[in-house]
Amino acid sequence: DIPGEARDGSFVTTTVKVIDNKSGGNHLGDKSDVKTLANIHYRGNSSMDFDKKGYLLKFINKDGTDNAEKIIGMNKHSEWVLHGPYLDKTLLRNYLWYHISGEIMDSAPDSRFCELFVDEEYKGVYLMVESPSRGDKSRMQVKKVKKDKDYTGYIIRLDRGSSNPLKDVNSFSKYTMNTDLDSEVELKLDIVYPGKNRLNETLQEYIRKDLSKFEKSLYSYDYDSKRYGYTKYIDTDSFVDYFIINEFTQNRDAGKMSTYLYKDYNGKFKMYVWDFNSANDYYTDYTSLEAFYLQWSTWYMMLMKDEKFTDRIINRYRYLRRHYLSDEYLLNYIDEIVAYLGDAVDRNYDVWGYTFDEENDLLVPTNRNVRSYEEAIEQLKTHIVERGKFMDEHIESIRQFSSESKVKKYNH
Repeated sequence: DIPGEARDGSFVTTTVKVIDNKSGGNHLGDKSDVKTLANIHYRGNSSMDFDKKGYLLKFINKDGTDNAEKIIGMNKHSEWVLHGPYLDKTLLRNYLWYHISGEIMDSAPDSRFCELFVDEEYKGVYLMVESPSRGDKSRMQVKKVKKDKDYTGYIIRLDRGSSNPLKDVNSFSKYTMNTDLDSEVELKLDIVYPGKNRLNETLQEYIRKDLSKFEKSLYSYDYDSKRYGYTKYIDTDSFVDYFIINEFTQNRDAGKMSTYLYKDYNGKFKMYVWDFNSANDYYTDYTSLEAFYLQWSTWYMMLMKDEKFTDRIINRYRYLRRHYLSDEYLLNYIDEIVAYLGDAVDRNYDVWGYTFDEENDLLVPTNRNVRSYEEAIEQLKTHIVERGKFMDEHIESIRQFSSESKVKKYNH
């Protein structure tokens, strides 16, 4: 039995085999390219309740140490996520936006499609993703903690928090209640890296103070000054691109849940995209096309008060709309992914086809639910075109958040 539903961090050790014939079909009887022990458990928040489970895999050696392996064309890593698209009937939202984000930003999760068998039972199309964690070849460039040092690079997550109290960070944002903006659940900042084997109270306190330096500068009257302001601490381009990608896709969880921030020692803070499963009008509740959302989230509620920041968003968006976010580029990209998946889509829905039936609807209201794979692809394309049209016409309206006002607290 695979643990995880109790969300207590428990796992079971198993064997993972990866079959990757570079041409032709793959079969269970074929020689495996990678075979390793792994600690495994179910993962996810709301997706934990889905029939098609997601998994976290930590590859290990016989002595329990990390075993980084190259997997289906991706760099060596020891920690992987197997995402099983269930809510997303196209199967491709995460793949699409991870790869588009990788073309736009310095770093984004690497991912590849695969078909999964558990105990020789076919589970359908999955996406194998480099987890948002540190590794020598990880997309998150954070150096390994040096032994007996009282400083470190680190990875932070804004979400529901950790079951390990040592991993929770009561930074300045928490003190000012800016982690609780527009949220139905209590959000917490927790430390993803260093992990439990390296994290101690000294490093936890270092991370709290270091993160709070940035946050205090952001919430201060000097927020936009060159000498004391937030630009001393963050890679502004990273925050700009994160805003654009998540607004374009209307990724409602961004800035609240599954929100990753990372920083190498002596480096600047960078944002990291994660989880587009419910993006592009696949959030359970309807998301209006005619609005912006991220300006009410942690960090952005203050960044958007700076006219230089909003101007950078507008200029960068106009540039990306001519390239990676153009209708032509994105719609063609989707067609290429669908062609690549080919018969795997049919095999997947031989198992999960019942999810198209009305009694299994998850989106509200019911008429938002699609009844076929073809309809799902068309819905995704339609949303991309319509959202792009809205943002083309209204992107400059975000200047309202940074414009001078008699009641604005920070007019500089």
